[in-house]
Amino acid sequence: MFDDCYLRLGRGPFASCTPLTVQLLAGLYALPARDEPDLRGALDNCGEGTPWSASLAVAPEQTLQAVSAMLRQVMLATVDLNPASIRAEALEGGCRARYHLEALLDLWAANEAILPADLARLKHFLASEARDAVQPLKLIWDSNRPDLTPLERAVLERLEAHHGAIEAGDADATRLIGKRQAPAAPEATLAGHVQRFMLDPQAPCRRADDSFAVLSVRDNLSEGEAAAAIIQNWLAQDPTLKPADIGVILPADGAYAASLADAFAVVGLAASTLPAAATRRNVGAEAVLHFVECRRRPAPAMALASLYSSPVLCWPPEVGAALAAAVMGGDYAPRLIEGLSDRAKSLFHLIRSPAPATTAQLKDQLRRFRHLLSEDEVLKDDVVEAKAQLARLAGALGGAADAAEPDFDKAIRFAAAYQPIAARRGAYLLGGVRVMLAHEAPDRSYRKLLVLGFNDGAYPCAPSGNPFFLDSEVALIREQTGLTLPSMASQLDRALALFIRQLRCASEQIVLLLSERDRSGGALAPSSSLPLMARLVERVAAPDDLVVPMVRGAGTIWDRLVAWRARPEFKAIEAPDLPPHLEFGIDLLGLRRKEDGSLRPQSPSRLETLLVSPLAWLLGELGARQVSWAPETLDVMLRGSLAHEVFEQLFPPGSDYPDHDAIAALVPDLLMERIRAIAPFLQSPAWLVERRTLESEIVKAARHWSQVLSALGAEIVGNEFWLSGEIFGHPVHGKADCLLRLADGQAVVIDYKKSSSGGRRKRLRAGWDLQVDLYRRMNVRLDEDSGEPVRRIAAALATNRLPGVAYHMLNDGGVLVNGLAEIESDHLEVIDGDIAEQAVAQIEARFAALRAGRLTINTTADADFFTKKASLGTYALQDSPLIAAFLREDDAPSVILAEEV
Repeated sequence: MFDDCYLRLGRGPFASCTPLTVQLLAGLYALPARDEPDLRGALDNCGEGTPWSASLAVAPEQTLQAVSAMLRQVMLATVDLNPASIRAEALEGGCRARYHLEALLDLWAANEAILPADLARLKHFLASEARDAVQPLKLIWDSNRPDLTPLERAVLERLEAHHGAIEAGDADATRLIGKRQAPAAPEATLAGHVQRFMLDPQAPCRRADDSFAVLSVRDNLSEGEAAAAIIQNWLAQDPTLKPADIGVILPADGAYAASLADAFAVVGLAASTLPAAATRRNVGAEAVLHFVECRRRPAPAMALASLYSSPVLCWPPEVGAALAAAVMGGDYAPRLIEGLSDRAKSLFHLIRSPAPATTAQLKDQLRRFRHLLSEDEVLKDDVVEAKAQLARLAGALGGAADAAEPDFDKAIRFAAAYQPIAARRGAYLLGGVRVMLAHEAPDRSYRKLLVLGFNDGAYPCAPSGNPFFLDSEVALIREQTGLTLPSMASQLDRALALFIRQLRCASEQIVLLLSERDRSGGALAPSSSLPLMARLVERVAAPDDLVVPMVRGAGTIWDRLVAWRARPEFKAIEAPDLPPHLEFGIDLLGLRRKEDGSLRPQSPSRLETLLVSPLAWLLGELGARQVSWAPETLDVMLRGSLAHEVFEQLFPPGSDYPDHDAIAALVPDLLMERIRAIAPFLQSPAWLVERRTLESEIVKAARHWSQVLSALGAEIVGNEFWLSGEIFGHPVHGKADCLLRLADGQAVVIDYKKSSSGGRRKRLRAGWDLQVDLYRRMNVRLDEDSGEPVRRIAAALATNRLPGVAYHMLNDGGVLVNGLAEIESDHLEVIDGDIAEQAVAQIEARFAALRAGRLTINTTADADFFTKKASLGTYALQDSPLIAAFLREDDAPSVILAEEV
């Protein structure tokens, strides 16, 4: 507001000129101040029937911004800030323009206090007299400007009426307005010709010269580097040229500021008022949003992880990272919380506390969260942002009754309506290259001007859309009511006028830089103003002919603008050959030990990882596995866990099994109970279809399992029991899903798998299955604290006959059995032979290598071998990017087959 308007304060030789602002005017006239009004409350009170009511219910914050912006434009279009002065009835009844305009005027008339704080001060000024000014002043402005709003013009004319108009030829007016708007380059140069006649369709053409150039490079990173090289060459060639004589204009996109800052740092150039690299994340407000999201149960895992890792919380960053990694791994109560400080423990327990039942409880939790933020001075600004957002949120909740249920949707929407922290401008350096943004008018002239980002959508910037009125409706309102609102065309005219003024500040040379491609390689078009310039240059048949791409040694202007360096000699780097093994010189199998120094046991899943990729196994032993952040999903592992736990409750120890009707009646409640315990996100309505599908699958599998048990006359001895033992001198342990005792007394260890039989059958027949074979080699854990169920399982296994093992494949009902002598049943599929021959031989070889400190490197043939020959899953090869980085080129797999041992 009031661009290019100035006040000369005082009298005599010491009078000074300063830009006119509302704040300055308020100080000179002692105008009262007030806080910004709450437009949201006024919109809520409008009820149904307004043009924005439907949008307000769906996107309240965006609707609030749109209504606020349009209402401000209506206010600026008046001369007295009085809604009654606008004659909306002059428009045809029932038309869209009148409906929208009357809605805005009704909102304004019914809520006089919604006048923005700066406009409220201007309304007080319009009612003031000349004697109210606290000191003498003179207004310096261009009264012929077409871009002033009616309100701005009314204020300026009243100021001039109070203190008199400036004299013709006033020196300050000439310096501040006349010279700044006049073309600075000589008319004989192409730069001067473009400055004067860019909008004149009748202007003659001028021969091209080096005073004006449009150059293209690959992307905005290259633009920053090219700008630095050009400025460096200018300063080297002209000793009279100073950095302060050079102006640079950038788009508001932070990427340009970042690339220019990096390039200037490399060549040692100082930039004045260079914006920060990019808009900074508002991590304080982010933490508040994540906290509010976690107040509603079930708390999303990614929201919890994001909250834990926020830097504004009272625990150290490494603790937050560990908690985040734990929750993304499914551990919601990790052991490390035992070592936290009192404040950190209080914060953890607050985050994991039950959801508030009332608005009062939610407010209390917000207050407690405020007191558990970081006290680190370095994070002071971010903590202030968090506290400010908490205060705004508490205010938004203030209208709800304390005893009412919390409106989580409203609270989350409000918490999410925060803005990134605006990038700050760098310091003003008197001797530095002056950096301006594309929306700023230059305040002085420069000898050289560089314009970056000369692509479509900039110079001039694209006009913003109007959600209320079409351009035709804006014209109709102006014609019928006299109210002048900004249109798309007027915005474009204003932006184009600003660009011409920016070009006019250069007295010697103008260089426009544009990108040929964006960061992802997509083609970019030049600015829409390029044709206006191209038609002023001789021998330019098409606008694109004016653009000079960066070519070295072709005699173009590039050779005169930059000092080319000798091309470096290119030498291709050959990838090193990876050895078959990495030698560490220590016992890798003994890395994980208990507090007493004894070896920690391996589990079947760890050993299966070792089968496929020793490197992935080692990363797991070191606690260096990759933990990916992704939203919760009903994947294969979770489906299996839920099905296993439902089966455990559905088939308790004993010989009585539920019938089909009982299974259908019990499964929904049992599944929901386990969902609440281990997968609370599945309770939400969005997962209804998946929940019902899983329920149906479990019912089908359970009915089939009941038939199998009845046909075999089997007794369920126990569910979910631990086994332990040794393999090749190293301890192992694992948890089996179920133990059966057949009619002849033989025990069968069962493992449920939420998959189909095909792949598992191939693995068993190929001799690469490990899990159930390990169960057969282990014993039940027994100690003095063992209860009767565990002792019953141990007694069932303590016979002279090795137990049989089986996989119950829940997806198709297949039961794959091994180790049962002379059993025949239509419900079982017997797999004869040694189902673990190859796997055990490979484990033996892997153990020997690890004990010798040798880590076998995977080859490019491993994925194909393990998938086709061993029928093993190759998830371990995707466990970490390091696995692929250390993949050795070889046609042979990295395994030692049993026949080779």
